Amino acid sequence: MAGVMARRVRLGWLAWTLLGVSVVLSVLSMAVPAFVDHPLTTERGEIRLYLDVIEEGNLPTWWSTGLLVLGALVHCCTAAAAWGPARREAWAWLGSAALLVLLSLDEHTQLHERLDRVGRELVTYESFPFYWLLPGLVIGAAVVLALALLAGRLRGPARWCCIAGCLLLLGAALGGELLQGVLLGSGETGVGYVLTYHAEELGENIGALLMVAAAVQALRLTRSDHGVEISYAS
Repeated sequence: MAGVMARRVRLGWLAWTLLGVSVVLSVLSMAVPAFVDHPLTTERGEIRLYLDVIEEGNLPTWWSTGLLVLGALVHCCTAAAAWGPARREAWAWLGSAALLVLLSLDEHTQLHERLDRVGRELVTYESFPFYWLLPGLVIGAAVVLALALLAGRLRGPARWCCIAGCLLLLGAALGGELLQGVLLGSGETGVGYVLTYHAEELGENIGALLMVAAAVQALRLTRSDHGVEISYAS
């Protein structure tokens, strides 16, 4: 009789590598402009603009977009594995994949900042610079509800990774922008402000990695004499 060994899929070294790259990019974004005194790394220098996450079209934002796209792809794969044995959960995984795609689009195109005019129509408190947070909170609540429905259908590590990933991803995005708005409104653009937006970016990256881990934890790898099979486990 052929021997069979089944276990949940693990990210292992890949997860640590992705996390390590996120941390390195965050440190470079802070350290190069602060400690390298060169025209290319200070003020409007090209290296500073390329590494500093606060600028548009930078390397850390590209990396964040890639992590969200990776999460969407893995969630789609998990949905495909769940399609036969757990059709309702498969739809939930597809929904979370769609949300991650939208978040990656927002990260790459700064779609949320284009909601600023909507926020300005709702309030007139001029000293707060991030009016997009007002409609953004509504959108964030919808995302939380959708991912909560997914987490409610999961068990074990997959559930907790999904919950933690959702809370960290949206908490860092909305909470970080809110704090930055308060700091800018009070005229603070120094070290505290820089640390805040880097903490936001790193928190979003870790949240995206947890969402990837949630989908991977819902898969089972079965090895036998006839080969390897991936199936839905959660």
